[in-house]
Amino acid sequence: MPTDLSPAEVRRIAALARLELTDEEVEVFAVQLSAILRYAEQLQSVHTEGVAASAGLTRAQAVESLRGDTLLPSLPREEALRPSANADRTAGFFTVPRVLGS
Repeated sequence: MPTDLSPAEVRRIAALARLELTDEEVEVFAVQLSAILRYAEQLQSVHTEGVAASAGLTRAQAVESLRGDTLLPSLPREEALRPSANADRTAGFFTVPRVLGS
């Protein structure tokens, strides 16, 4: 597998990902993606036959590592809303500026 990507190959990958890249970005990504491919080639050349998998936690280890939840009282709603000038106190929530669809 060739490890150095040409600008044309980077543009093709960008098009597949629906990305618009400047000429400068194409050059930068060509270098970066080529380095990633070279590293992947190095990983593929490592002999791993007979090596037992050891990464990650077993289910038992994962359960042991979890801390127990402790139930604590929450802040009363009225107290939480008090400092806000834009709270809807009758409904019991904060009002914020519209972000989506504005």
